Amino acid sequence: GFENTTFPDNFFDVVVGNVPFGDYKIFDRKYNKYNFRVHDYFLAKSIEQVRPGGIVAVITTKGTLDKSNPAVRKYLAERAELIGAVRLPTSTFQGNAGTEVTSDILFLQKRERKEVAEPYWINLGFTKDGIPVNEYFVRHPEMMLGTMKYEKGRFGENSNYTVCENDMLDFNLYTALTNAIANIHAEYHNIDLVSDDEEKTEEDIPADPDVKNYTYTLIGGRLYYRKDSRMFRKK
Repeated sequence: GFENTTFPDNFFDVVVGNVPFGDYKIFDRKYNKYNFRVHDYFLAKSIEQVRPGGIVAVITTKGTLDKSNPAVRKYLAERAELIGAVRLPTSTFQGNAGTEVTSDILFLQKRERKEVAEPYWINLGFTKDGIPVNEYFVRHPEMMLGTMKYEKGRFGENSNYTVCENDMLDFNLYTALTNAIANIHAEYHNIDLVSDDEEKTEEDIPADPDVKNYTYTLIGGRLYYRKDSRMFRKK
């Protein structure tokens, strides 16, 4: 389980995944206080484990962006910038997973430091048909590969459950997804392996996950200082 891994924070360049969806929680002492559902927990922990400037690209339920309570989005916005999102139609996973679910691909870039941030995408808006949806998709309807509707079949005429459907006979998911992702732009910076000027070093090595970040340790009788994904030898 992700909660039992010991990967260090601020370590990876990129996280790519299809997180589990569900209305249940994961027990992880570091995150229990946030009361995250499983999908939001995976997002939160993934952001912590990429280095500043790193990218998190994951498929998650539409609930992350569309839920009425913005608490999870505020948490994410304090730590990362949403550089783009693509909403997938309910039929996307029907062929290989036998399920119909509206999901999003989120692209997040970790901030250099945590900050108070309330970008527009933490809020909900409405489509031209009056369907509630994340403000990101209100401003970027080209990133929705379908049309938002209320699901009446399974939940009745008074349903407030929304889905993204695409009824075009000639719809090609691969082409539509390729075109949508072409609208996303971000600059990726390679990690700087050179320590600050005040940190006089002779050499650096990959960080030992068992050594806490920003602490000293002895390796082979030599003193090293860990900073994110590298350990710098001190003179």
